[in-house]
Amino acid sequence: MQQQPPHTHTPECYRLDGGEEKSEISDYNLFITLNPDFNIHNIKIPPVKAGEKWYRVIDTSLKNGEDFLDPGKEVLLKPSDHYIVNPRITVVLLGK
Repeated sequence: MQQQPPHTHTPECYRLDGGEEKSEISDYNLFITLNPDFNIHNIKIPPVKAGEKWYRVIDTSLKNGEDFLDPGKEVLLKPSDHYIVNPRITVVLLGK
């Protein structure tokens, strides 16, 4: 049986599904990027639901204190359709 290629052209490809387990925490979208490459990449970010925006929570290329942000301190992405990902880092975006 031949495997089908991943559907990288759809936003669902980039989302993690936490399953059906209910929580008291609000629902959020996460966009996680791992760049193991030695090159910078300009990545396209999928749209979030109407009324929501993307916020940067983690960017391990930034200096201490700006790399991991506390809840409520997230940085709004402007523009929110792409992100410049530095070499050998992790980025986590939060859609809310």
